[in-house]
Amino acid sequence: MTRYNDLTPFSIAFAAAYRGFMAENNVTGKQIAAKLGRNTGYVSERINGKRALDTEDIDALAMLAGGGLDGGQLFLELARRASDSSTRPDNVTAFPGAPDRTELTEEQELRYAADTSEVEDEIFD
Repeated sequence: MTRYNDLTPFSIAFAAAYRGFMAENNVTGKQIAAKLGRNTGYVSERINGKRALDTEDIDALAMLAGGGLDGGQLFLELARRASDSSTRPDNVTAFPGAPDRTELTEEQELRYAADTSEVEDEIFD
């Protein structure tokens, strides 16, 4: 069983900002994986806040998004978004808009797990 290191709330918010930027620029997880020469599992762990993103991940998104930002500029933009307390929710989740899972019944938890698998599949389509 793989154990993930605990990421800081900022790292999780940074991953959410990264996913948001992906969506804004119509960049998929498959595209990022191909650009990095990695598999989609590598990308999934990072964009869902299970492992920290690194500069190569940010550079790849900057190149795929176009718009004239380089990796350093995109890093600063994502950091700004992640630390903007007016847009960061109190409880940052791997999927924006996801319910606080501590309040779910067992049946709701199973349904939520199935729904998030579908969302992850959409990211990589």
